[in-house]
Amino acid sequence: MAGMGSTAALAGNVGATGEGAGAESWEPILRREVARLLRSASPDVMDQLTRRFETALINEALDFTRGRKVEAASRLGIGRNTITRKIQELGLET
Repeated sequence: MAGMGSTAALAGNVGATGEGAGAESWEPILRREVARLLRSASPDVMDQLTRRFETALINEALDFTRGRKVEAASRLGIGRNTITRKIQELGLET
């Protein structure tokens, strides 16, 4: 997908903890990506970015918990059924 470099940069900060550890560094990247998509007249910008953001969050949480969905869901503040549904919707199943 075009622009995945921005997603990689965003995903690289997902595991950061605390306010001072990259907590704000992803926002300028996101703004640039939004502007790029809007300039290109890309349809469904919100849907595209939401899918990419959710994919980054869930993948990082699953990596962090070594694939334990219940723990990953808990750390993300979502339910077990929600993470399972999102994994299916986003095509993250292995």
